[in-house]
This record gives sequence, C-alpha cells and structure tokens, in this order.
Amino acid sequence: MNKPLVSVVMCNYNTKEEYLRSAIESVLRQTYGHFEFIIVDDASTGNDVEVIRSYRDPRIILLQNERNRRTAYSANRGLALAKGEYIARMDADDIALPYRLEKQVAYMEQHRDIDILCAQARFFGSREGVFAPNLTQPDRMKTALFFTCPIVNPTVMFRASFIRKHGIRYDESAMAEDYELWSRCIPIAKICEYPHVLLHYRVHAAQISAVSHSLQTESANKVREKMLSWLGVIPSQHEMMVHYLFCTDTVSPDVSLQETEAWARRLLQANDEHNVFPRRLFTHEVIECFFVAAVKHLLQKRVTLGDILRMNLMRKALSPRHYGGYMQRFLFSRRLKGVSHYR
Repeated sequence: MNKPLVSVVMCNYNTKEEYLRSAIESVLRQTYGHFEFIIVDDASTGNDVEVIRSYRDPRIILLQNERNRRTAYSANRGLALAKGEYIARMDADDIALPYRLEKQVAYMEQHRDIDILCAQARFFGSREGVFAPNLTQPDRMKTALFFTCPIVNPTVMFRASFIRKHGIRYDESAMAEDYELWSRCIPIAKICEYPHVLLHYRVHAAQISAVSHSLQTESANKVREKMLSWLGVIPSQHEMMVHYLFCTDTVSPDVSLQETEAWARRLLQANDEHNVFPRRLFTHEVIECFFVAAVKHLLQKRVTLGDILRMNLMRKALSPRHYGGYMQRFLFSRRLKGVSHYR
C-alpha cells in the first residue's frame, strides 16, 4: 500500500541558526519519510539561506521571496506548490517530535471526515508547560474558535483536497492570519485536536514585539467582530472591548460585572435566534467565561459575594453540570504556566 505524500510547509525569516537547524533536523528525522519539505525564506538578511542549503536532502524545496512579504504570503506560496495529499505546517524555531507526521497521517487516514487536525504542544523557553485545550470533537473546536484561537499553528495538518476545493489561502492583510483563516473554516470544515503532544513550541523574546502584539490583538478582534455579525450582533466600540475582555478571561475597571453579565446574555440570545453554534456547547462556554469573570471581579474586590450570588447567570453557573468545564480550565492553566486559558 502506497503511503500518502505529505507536504511540510515552513516559513522562515531571520531565524537564529541554532533554532533553524533544530527545526529542519526535526522534520528530516521523522519516522514517516514520504514527504516533501517546502521552506519559504522571506528575504532573510542573515545566513538563513546558507544554513538551509547546507542540508543536501532531496526532499527539501527552497523558495526565496524577492523581498520581505510576511508570513501569510510565504505560507500561501508554500500551499500553492504543495503536491501532497496532506499539508503540515511548521515554524522555523520549533521542534517536531519524531513521530509527528506518522501520528497525524494515521489519524487523518482513519478519520476521513476531518479536514484540519491540530495537536497539543509543549511550550519551552521563556514559557513552559503543555498547551492542551482538549478540543478533540469538531463541534467543541467550532464553538471555542468563536472566543479565541485554541490552535497552535505549527501543529496543523490540512487535508489538501479541502484546501483545493475551497481555495483556502491565508489573508495577507491580516496580522492574526491564523485565527482569520480558522474563522473562515468554521462553516465549511471539521477541525479537531490530536490528543497528544506532537511539537515542542519555542517561546522567546524575538517572536513578537509590543507593537506587533497590539496589531495582532486588533486583527484578532476584527475576526471576533466578523463572527459576532453571524449572530446578528453589530457591536459598538465599547461593546467590542467588553467582548474582548469576555473572550480573554480579562477584567477591567472600565467594565462592570453587571455589564459583563448583560453581554453574556446577549450572546446567548443571539445564538439561540441564529443557531450558528451548537446551543449546548455555546451556552456552556459563555457561562464558564462569565464564571471566570465573576471570580476575578470578586478576587479584585470589585464586587461582593452577595452581589455575585444575586445574579441570575451566576445561579446557572453554579450548576454541577459546569464543574467539569471549570476543572478543565484549572488544569489547563496548571499545565501551561502564566496562561489562564487558551486565549
């Protein structure tokens, strides 16, 4: 039986040589050997191309941008060239575990209805822990994506037929290009998480500047605003801030818990009316987000326990049916130091 070809697409720009070599070698040492390795260099100013060319493996295909065009453009070049039945993303500073491709191909072959498969990742460097949202069912992933991006991009494997059928490309104008892409896939794709770690994700200071972080947040909020429109909700600027805080498990003195509860109720009503997301899962997620907000307001002494207990939504939040979700959030934060949730 012939093994399906996998196209590994990796974008690179000015990556530290040590990191770049670790990433390349982690792909070349895969237990699943039937792959092509497309590396798109985005006009690096260092010795990156020389490092890449030092590997004589015939599976490596090097593309060079004539000028710096950013990650989305580079990724689209790689996707366009890919010949594989499956397309695996990879970042130039991460490390794929030796059996990553083998495990993901086996899963995709067994689950022919899945279009996009991500995986859990172990963070290392300036942040440590395991990123494991446990979104192994497509409906749970679809619902989670409304609030945030729970997908570590370099763990992703696409079914190439899905990409070609729907003309999937990254939006080159978006800073949060990954989240923007997943949001477009929500109505047409089945996405789920492989329930084990398949990648070591390096976290370091050179990844993103404070300015870039601000632009990415703004871009992610545009994605959230688009998804709100699916529910018939056209938010004001202030309501968009309320929604951002709600989705990211963040509290602010500019938004009261009463206002947060009103927003949660609006989301529930809108989804009931438009039936965009599975009602039971969406309700659970909204109530759990509200519960986290209430606890944070309480801990920061913005409200009293009596204030919280008098809220109708809190009475629902205290139902035993939500305890499992709260425990999962707690365990997630314990596994991944410094992050309260996958926001």
